[in-house]
Amino acid sequence: MANAEPPTLDLGAIDAQLKKARQESDGAVATTMNLMVYIEDDELHRRASDKAKALSNKYPARVMILHSGSEGAKVSTSVDKLGADGNVTAEFIELGIMHMSPQAICSAVNTLRVADTPNVLWWTSDTVANDTLFEDIIAMMDTVIVDSSGVDSSDLGIREFAEFRSGGRPLLVRDLAYMRLAPWQDMVAHFFDDRSFLEDLHRIIRVEITAGSSAEAYYLVAWMASRLRWKPCGRFALCDESGRSIEVAVKHEGDLRRVLRVALSTEDSTFSAELTDSPDTVCLSVTGAKSAPKRCSPLQHIDNLSLLEKAFLVPSRDEVFEESLRVLNELLQFKT
Repeated sequence: MANAEPPTLDLGAIDAQLKKARQESDGAVATTMNLMVYIEDDELHRRASDKAKALSNKYPARVMILHSGSEGAKVSTSVDKLGADGNVTAEFIELGIMHMSPQAICSAVNTLRVADTPNVLWWTSDTVANDTLFEDIIAMMDTVIVDSSGVDSSDLGIREFAEFRSGGRPLLVRDLAYMRLAPWQDMVAHFFDDRSFLEDLHRIIRVEITAGSSAEAYYLVAWMASRLRWKPCGRFALCDESGRSIEVAVKHEGDLRRVLRVALSTEDSTFSAELTDSPDTVCLSVTGAKSAPKRCSPLQHIDNLSLLEKAFLVPSRDEVFEESLRVLNELLQFKT
């Protein structure tokens, strides 16, 4: 018996539905971007789809959900009033890509995307290594958004992403795992608002991060290293410009994608930022030869929808992120 042909999508029928919806929108039709969302985790499917819809309603977009766990296609649109001038239409296409080849998927995306419009890929899988579809589809993208935190506490996702990025492709890439650390970066910087502590930056001998995921922990280490001109020099070790070694310790504890504690130690003092029993409050303390009264501040959490919005609205490269990622990749090479 001959093998059955893999299922194909009726792209003509999908395009006809989209054109009909545009004709019936009774006003201007604007598309700010083509937003492609790759999903292979069924539990993530609804959450990611809802976020994509919310974004497309705020920034009228043609959304394509590329779901690896289903077949067929569904098309829907929503129309919102745009002042007195007309309406804008957000278009939502769900493509079931099970059994489709990477070439067929890319062909479908190319056919259905709106021409001369920015192309954004939100890749929700926790892996990018050896994925032919990822390699093929990013060639059509202007911006790629990943979340290297993955679905467990291991460093697999961040290791694969750091290695991929080391290839130096001229591509605008965002990692939600790094972006959600902005409040903690601010907290660490607050240690040294007191100028009497500035000299201690060059006396640090140990950096300890406690977090639920490896990605956030290693990103914080790499970010600090990039700012202080430390270079990876061994397994769990950084060296400053004089060759002095700084120990790196990463502890896995708590919920995924959550940082619990950051501690920077010198020979005689420890600077610590730690989440309290309240998930919205961080307390800063300085203990040892140098000390300071404990002070607590609210931790400004950034929800994923806001992170996604920022990821595609900022058109330029984040050079601090890129440098942090280079440091991180070098550090992880010592773990292999």
